[in-house]
Amino acid sequence: MVNPFTLHARISAIQQEVLHPLYISDNDYSHDWLLAETGRVVAKHKSYLQELCSSRLISAIFKVVKLLGGADRLTVEDFDRFTGYVNAGGLQAMVQMLVAADKEKSFQLELKRLPGQIQANAPDMLQKAKLLHLDFIEGFFKQSYGSLASTPQKLQDNLTLSDRFVDRLILLAQKNIS
Repeated sequence: MVNPFTLHARISAIQQEVLHPLYISDNDYSHDWLLAETGRVVAKHKSYLQELCSSRLISAIFKVVKLLGGADRLTVEDFDRFTGYVNAGGLQAMVQMLVAADKEKSFQLELKRLPGQIQANAPDMLQKAKLLHLDFIEGFFKQSYGSLASTPQKLQDNLTLSDRFVDRLILLAQKNIS
């Protein structure tokens, strides 16, 4: 059961752990390897993330936040699309894809295993995820380094490569439903 008193601290800790490979650790590993490391971190927290996505409390909190004018760039439809994806096994599919040697092939195979409604929603969900990811990481860089220009180039490059990677997944998801 989701504990509302520890929710923020736990999510913050998970965020830091998920961000570490691509956006905190300035190392010389390939982007592909860093995606796999990110997948391993997500796998470690998968059960908690699934619990959050199936929680009525979290759903109610989100709706109250929206009602009060928060979460500007996230609609109720976006929220439902994402939680539906996770609840249908999408988080496991994402982990499988991130740790795979051939991520694009794995994405296509894993997407086909998900229910039709989830497959149909995939391009829109990925597009929204890309926008939210960019906003979040740019804000994270500004908070951590003072500005985007002060952010280590390797971390900026990782953001660019991640953006291109999601663009490719969006195209593959669109082809899947065509």
